[in-house]
Amino acid sequence: MKPEEMGGIRLLLVEDSPADVYLVQEAMRREGLHFCLEVADNGETAIQILNRVDADTKEPPPVLLMVDLNVPRKDGSEVVNRLRHSPRCGTIPVIMISSSDSPRDRRRAIDLGVTEYFLKPSGLAEFMSLGKMVRRLVTSFSTAA
Repeated sequence: MKPEEMGGIRLLLVEDSPADVYLVQEAMRREGLHFCLEVADNGETAIQILNRVDADTKEPPPVLLMVDLNVPRKDGSEVVNRLRHSPRCGTIPVIMISSSDSPRDRRRAIDLGVTEYFLKPSGLAEFMSLGKMVRRLVTSFSTAA
């Protein structure tokens, strides 16, 4: 069953800032994406979600992971590492969202197999570009699957 048939594109967002969760949702709405967003406000909860999806083959896996690099309990790198070892979710695209423009953080994201690195901008218009990135990745993933 395609994500669109389940009431929208199933996305997993790992973000501890309610304001940033709202901005992500707004970026996708403005892009016209129909989505079902599951939000984990820390890395430990995100890993529990991935474990649940791996254990229950009837539960559809997300088609995209968006993860803030700096979330509590387990950071975004640990979440991506767990995802890449998932039998059901290991190949999905990942957007690492971060306020850090550090070359070290970007290199770590690349080493983990992150698909895109989205630097949190200071302006609303720039943040809304995230919707276009999500559309591009979901479309690419859907046609490849």
